[in-house]
Amino acid sequence: MVKLDGNPDHQITAGFICPNTRKYLENLFYNPKRILHPLLKIDEKWHRISWDEALDITASRINQVIEEYGSQAILYYQGFGARTALQSMNKRFFNLLGGATTTRGTVCGGIGNHALQNDFGIKMPHNPLDHLHSNLIIIWGRNPAVTDIHLWKILRKAQRNGTTLVVIDPVKTRTAKQADLSLQPAPGSDHYLAMALIKIILKNHREDKQFLERYTLNFPIFKQILQKFTLKYLADKCDLEPGKLDKLALAYVEGEPSSIVAGWGMHRYKQGHLPFHMMNALAAVTGNIGISGGGVTQGFEEYEYFDQKVELNQPTRRLPMPTIGEAILKSDDPPVKLIFVASGNPVNLNPNSLKVKKAFNQADFVVVMDNFLNDTSDVADLFLPATTFLEEEDIMGSFGHSWVSPVNPVVPPQGEAKSEFEVFQLLSKRLGFEEEMSGTPEKWLEKIAAPIIEEGITLDELQKGPVEMVSKEKIPYADKRFKTGSGLFEFIENFNIDAEEYDIDFPLHLLSTSPKAWVGSVIPESEMKKGYLEVQVHPRVLKEKGIEDGEIVQLESPQGKLEVRVRKSEDVRSDLVLAYRGGWMKYNKNINVLTKDMISEKGEGTPYYETRVRLRSI
Repeated sequence: MVKLDGNPDHQITAGFICPNTRKYLENLFYNPKRILHPLLKIDEKWHRISWDEALDITASRINQVIEEYGSQAILYYQGFGARTALQSMNKRFFNLLGGATTTRGTVCGGIGNHALQNDFGIKMPHNPLDHLHSNLIIIWGRNPAVTDIHLWKILRKAQRNGTTLVVIDPVKTRTAKQADLSLQPAPGSDHYLAMALIKIILKNHREDKQFLERYTLNFPIFKQILQKFTLKYLADKCDLEPGKLDKLALAYVEGEPSSIVAGWGMHRYKQGHLPFHMMNALAAVTGNIGISGGGVTQGFEEYEYFDQKVELNQPTRRLPMPTIGEAILKSDDPPVKLIFVASGNPVNLNPNSLKVKKAFNQADFVVVMDNFLNDTSDVADLFLPATTFLEEEDIMGSFGHSWVSPVNPVVPPQGEAKSEFEVFQLLSKRLGFEEEMSGTPEKWLEKIAAPIIEEGITLDELQKGPVEMVSKEKIPYADKRFKTGSGLFEFIENFNIDAEEYDIDFPLHLLSTSPKAWVGSVIPESEMKKGYLEVQVHPRVLKEKGIEDGEIVQLESPQGKLEVRVRKSEDVRSDLVLAYRGGWMKYNKNINVLTKDMISEKGEGTPYYETRVRLRSI
């Protein structure tokens, strides 16, 4: 292969791809550091072994653990590195073992999902192309100019057509710099900001009375919640000028239809559900629900169109993903003795990485399927080389739109790499349940894709090209019927804000966001070397600390410390430090050695941004 490019016939991707995908061949696929043969660690050194040896060792270890402790002494950790249909077969394998320990919760978007499901009854986003019908769009806690360029192209087209783009983010991001209006609220104050906008709208009698009376529940109770807070109090909590809030509130009303495009920013707090409840309420108060160009959109569910019954789900122990390190260390009856990781790098990407590493080291045996010897592989005993999407047969949904796309092999697997599907089939043969896992990818895809096939789309059509599952003309809740118990949009009735508690010795918020140069922890060759993670700090903070731009300092949190290079930036607020996530621990660039491991109040999400830090000269 010499080049990857976009599909010109796809309505969303429209013939172009992001820079990371464009560089995929050199950065990942043909990267000389990609591992293409099974490896066994002996005396802390990796040694190449055959697949037969690797599979025999894995099967033997699985049998040994089950005989001595039971199947729940095995932890299967499936990350978010790949979200394809056939990954349901991985879970089927572990359920056929008797039910291994798995995870619950998420390091991604569960917090916002909880709020959307409670208010609307279901998460139902607008087609990205529907934003072209908006007169005003609020991009809230999201940076699509870097993290979702196909959505960003649509939003920019809307802007050129006259739509007003507003960005709400504590950081003056690349997206914010191209918006018509940009607000930089205090970190974690988004619910206060949304509440202020609603109060201004109600104060000016600009609410949609008909929508509120006919299609909502609990609005009088919700108004009582708002009455407990003055506009001044809310503006102070946001650290924003009241005039800016007035301007945005009235623009949102007058822009009808107005839409909100929400990102991961609000998910990263203990009470991250509150901003989503308030954003949903803002849309409901103004009647911006059930209309083209309106709504609150977060993202699509990749598995929504698949039948996951093949997983054979059964009751089993599930450990919380946000605090997986602590959960493993405390697991008992049985303890976690064997860990199997696929499509993930939890030692790197999960909070409190040093604790996660300690937990993995406590297990007797760790198996990792991946492409590179990353931070999680460093604590593994056996490494199984995985194929990429260019070497596999599968189908997948998308977080960014409602199309289901084929994954077709372009070239044979490089070296001795094998797909997860093939590996679990080969292991099932050694463990005595081959028949339950046997069959071609097509056989199993036909079962998993049954709901799509029932819609009149054949598997052959799915494998030939992307298929749109929801027409762009279909508007969520256009019939004003919601999936809640009442059938109405339901405003929240309970609103309890935790008192902010943090060690005053650690005054700065730590925000760790996605970089432009890589995705997740799949970092390019240029980053695979020792050095210093660069963090952005406001010049005022550096001056107060007597720290120079470019200086190497210690960034400390109650969880750990990391030597970093500071860069002054007017784009960040003076109450935060901005870092990029995904750098590897072995190269001194893993920001998650600092992050706090905890579980959100709702949605079992990961509040990365509850971490406070301080800068200290070395």
